[in-house]
Amino acid sequence: PDVFVVSSSVSGHEGGDISVQCLYSSRYQNEVKRWCRYKDRSCYTVGRTDTSQNSSVQISDDERGNFTVLMTGLRLTDSGWYCCSVGEALNPVQLTVITSETDTEKD
Repeated sequence: PDVFVVSSSVSGHEGGDISVQCLYSSRYQNEVKRWCRYKDRSCYTVGRTDTSQNSSVQISDDERGNFTVLMTGLRLTDSGWYCCSVGEALNPVQLTVITSETDTEKD
């Protein structure tokens, strides 16, 4: 594949952070790297390398075939399917956000 994900499912704790490593073929070196949320058969961009970034999603690209997505301050609603995306290529990643142990008194 043109985009490859090191781990296709990741999990993190509420309020914590996760990072996802995405590999891409060299012909995409100068393309925009995107992190998208997959919903209703469409991918909605939540972070990309060419714009001022969403504070909770940071993408760093080493421009040698490897980019890393860092999501911070995870919320339970962040759980779901995401995609590493470059050009027309994308590869899905499932994110699971786990409730922090300290939140047991809430309900």
